[in-house]
Amino acid sequence: MFKKEKAMKIAVITLGIIAGVDIIRGLMHTFFIMYASENIAQMTQTPDTLNLMNSFGIANLLSGVTYILIVKKAKDLSPYMLIIIPLTYFIGIISARVTGIAAMQTSAWNGLNMLYVYWTVCIIVGLNYFVSAMRDKRKTAE
Repeated sequence: MFKKEKAMKIAVITLGIIAGVDIIRGLMHTFFIMYASENIAQMTQTPDTLNLMNSFGIANLLSGVTYILIVKKAKDLSPYMLIIIPLTYFIGIISARVTGIAAMQTSAWNGLNMLYVYWTVCIIVGLNYFVSAMRDKRKTAE
């Protein structure tokens, strides 16, 4: 574990990298949608699936720009965002299972493997900050 200040720097840098990843994902889901749907997601290319993929790309672009703003203007929010990101995806996974959408999936959805790494990094770096902050707080209380 690191000191709180070092853990914050790591969280800020990580969120900046996540911002870049989200912007790349956004570009893949929007401007390079045909390549991404065929070669990465291996989805059946119907107008509905492509429209949904494009919409998700717009959300990726928005989140990427938002994370850049946090890194530049509100660094203290970085570790919170790193925890919130996988939590929101987890809510989406629960929703997909509850509604039965997950059982209907027929494509390989190969982008999920990258998301496992993305979520794990977010959780580890975010928790590293909060554990470091609690440890530093205990040390100063003694």
